[in-house]
Amino acid sequence: MRNNNVIINSMHGLGDNIYQRSFMHAYPGATVMTPWPEIYGGLDVKCARPSETKLRTQRKNLARTGYAWSPIPPGLSKIYRPRYGLRELANGSIIDAMRATFDGVQPVFDLPAFDAPFHHDAPIAVVRPVTIRKEWRNEARAPRAEYVRDAARVLKDHGFHVVSVADVDGVNEWLVPPNPIADRVIHDGALNVSQLLGLVQSAAVVVGGVGWIVPACIAAGTPLYGILGGNGGHNRPETITDPDTMDLRRVGWATPDNFCQCANNIHDCDKVIHGFSEQFDAWLQKHVL
Repeated sequence: MRNNNVIINSMHGLGDNIYQRSFMHAYPGATVMTPWPEIYGGLDVKCARPSETKLRTQRKNLARTGYAWSPIPPGLSKIYRPRYGLRELANGSIIDAMRATFDGVQPVFDLPAFDAPFHHDAPIAVVRPVTIRKEWRNEARAPRAEYVRDAARVLKDHGFHVVSVADVDGVNEWLVPPNPIADRVIHDGALNVSQLLGLVQSAAVVVGGVGWIVPACIAAGTPLYGILGGNGGHNRPETITDPDTMDLRRVGWATPDNFCQCANNIHDCDKVIHGFSEQFDAWLQKHVL
């Protein structure tokens, strides 16, 4: 049964839209209002351009997407507004909150097939350096930058072609040193969302802190090693994943020795992980090499 008069007024985060896509299989014919229409390729849904946003990367994608936007259909029967916040994450996961929004349906995690932006003879490893965003500051969530650097070194030692990707401009978003040593550095947001997700799909492994790479790698089936920082009240693995609907067999976590369970974005959480490089190398040997 098609839902031609249903609209989903989506959240604007890239990762949030990947989570949200997993529920759209149950709403054929629906219209999704989103700044990331590329994510919904291959589904029987239409995408409508959202009202203007002040969010930097979302505004950038709206300006350069080639998607042919659909109008908002008349006579709407239902508007879905997926959200999660302090209350929802105190009592469950992101998936629990979205499942409650979307009539209790079970999500199906996948992505469209995107083309890789480049290839290399060696297996590609994607790393996400630690950054801070002016528009949504969450220093507490981010891991210690030296662990991303150390992971990149381990990957290079094993012969991976290491690619570091970010979208920083030094004003609205900036890198937290030390930066990972990479064979290819793309820190200027040059990759559009299709290329970015194509890179994730083609990678042998992805490493970084909590963010869009978590749902992207799980939906793509790409091995993921997540490095946790703090702010565990919102960002512990059981909050951002769902073992009943996600394949987590090739997802690993580096967890701080004293994983702070606060819900304060600017808290000075204890993020120390003793033996990080040895932990990561052991996971890599078991799940990727």
